[in-house]
Amino acid sequence: MGNRLSKIVTKTGDDGTTGLASGERIAKDDSLIEAIGVIDELNSSIGLVRCVCTNSKLQKELKELQNTLFNYGGDLCLEGSLLIKHKDIETLDDSIQSYNQSLLPLKNFVLPAGSELTARLHMSRSICRRAERRVVSASKSHEFNPLLKVYINRLSDWLFVVARVTDETEEELWNV
Repeated sequence: MGNRLSKIVTKTGDDGTTGLASGERIAKDDSLIEAIGVIDELNSSIGLVRCVCTNSKLQKELKELQNTLFNYGGDLCLEGSLLIKHKDIETLDDSIQSYNQSLLPLKNFVLPAGSELTARLHMSRSICRRAERRVVSASKSHEFNPLLKVYINRLSDWLFVVARVTDETEEELWNV
């Protein structure tokens, strides 16, 4: 890959627009840019999860997710891009199934707490849910890879399951 970001300060966004991979310029408050921004925020929050994660298997999975989220952003940024594939969703499905084997069935909602790792995973999950809402909103006025909605929905499930698995304290359930 060549040097894609040779100049960070271009001043081209000073007018309130930003460029897509196609070269098209759109308003920074466009629903598509909002979706891309929340995906970036999600990726950064997963980076914060990695800072406190000591499990090498989970570290590897989180790093792979971060790379996949860059592909996800590419699919949003370039119409016709198909970087997210069925195998990405299948990887999440398989991982969820594997992690679920060690969990007891839920009897109520889980409070997002526990260890620092668990709390950070829950924060990433909630950011992922917001990203999903933004992607759905952007899909009403922009065309992009139809697997993006499926992937982001599955990723929030994965983050929830992994948060439960990593919680070394007794899960705190919602007290109705």
